[in-house]
Amino acid sequence: MEDQSSDENEGGGKVDRVAVLYILGGIPAITVFLVGLFALVQFCRGIPA
Repeated sequence: MEDQSSDENEGGGKVDRVAVLYILGGIPAITVFLVGLFALVQFCRGIPA
């Protein structure tokens, strides 16, 4: 039996459109959401949980 080539077993990710959109859009969106959430909680301290 022959082993598979090392190129197939490296396990490195590929850079495609979805990956680029996730990095350029997803991560900043998550950051803005979390900052906004914590700012809203800080602003509305008087509201009981």
